[in-house]
Amino acid sequence: MTELSPRCEAYELRLPAGGAAPPASPLVVSVPHAGTEVPAVDARLLRASGAALLRDADALVDRLFARAPALGAPLVVARVSRYVLDINRAPDDVDLEVCPELERPARPSARGLVWRTSTEGAALLTRPLTLAELSSRIERLHTPYHGAVAALLEERRRHFGFAVLLDAHSMPSLGRPGHSDPGERRADLVPGDVRGSSCAPSLTRLVVQHFEGAGFRVKPNDPYMGGYITRAHGRPARGVHAIQLEVNRDLYLDEEQARWNEWKAGMLVPSIDALLAALVAYRP
Repeated sequence: MTELSPRCEAYELRLPAGGAAPPASPLVVSVPHAGTEVPAVDARLLRASGAALLRDADALVDRLFARAPALGAPLVVARVSRYVLDINRAPDDVDLEVCPELERPARPSARGLVWRTSTEGAALLTRPLTLAELSSRIERLHTPYHGAVAALLEERRRHFGFAVLLDAHSMPSLGRPGHSDPGERRADLVPGDVRGSSCAPSLTRLVVQHFEGAGFRVKPNDPYMGGYITRAHGRPARGVHAIQLEVNRDLYLDEEQARWNEWKAGMLVPSIDALLAALVAYRP
C-alpha cells in the first residue's frame, strides 16, 4: 500500500502502534464530520465562523472512537468543516446555485457537496463558487479522504480476505426542520446499512444486538440509512463491508453548547469500546 501521510489538509490518520503494515485488524473507522477547520483559501467565501461551525459538526465523535487504534483499527478523521466540503456527499452533488459554471449540475440541494445553508436555514456562501474553486476543494479535501479510506480498506481486504468500515457520525437528539422527522425524539443509536446493501446482514445484527443488549434504543436505517461513504465503499460482494453509525448527541454532549459531558459519555464510551473490540473480532 502507498504510505499515507498521518496528517494532511483533508484528514488526520491515527494508526495502531507499529504503523500501518501489516494490518492488525480488518476494521477501519472513519469520522467525516467532526472537523471545524476552514482553510484560509476558503474562508472568504464562508459566512459561518467560530461557534457556528459546531452547530452542524459531529462534535467530538473522534473522541468517542479514540480507542480504535489501540485495538488495531486506523482512525481517519476529517479536519475541515462540512460547510466547506461535505466528504459524505458525492463529488458531483453540486447544483447551479453553488456553481453556475457546471455543465451537468445535480438537482437543487441546499446541503450537497458544498452547503448553501445550514440545517437552521442560515446562508453559508458569500457568493457562488467558480468551477476552479469547486475543483480545488474536491482535489484538496474529498479525493484525499476517500483515497485514504479506500487504500486502508483494500490493504485489509487483501490481508484478511475482507474489510470492515465503520463510518461514525452523531445526530441531533430531535429531528430538525427540513429533516424527515422534525421535532421527534430520535433513537440512541442508528446503524445504517443502506437497507441491507452495504454490508453482510450479520454485521448489522452484531451492531444492533450489541447496543440493545447494553440497554440502548436502536433503530436501523431510521432516519439515516447511510451516506455516500457507506454507499461508495461498501461492497460486500467484494468482501468490503461498510456500516454507518449515528450516535444521539444527547448521549455524550451538552448538546446546545456541543461540549463534552463526562458523566453522559462515561455511560456510552465503554459500550463503544466494546463494539470496536467486537468489530475487530468480527468475521463475515
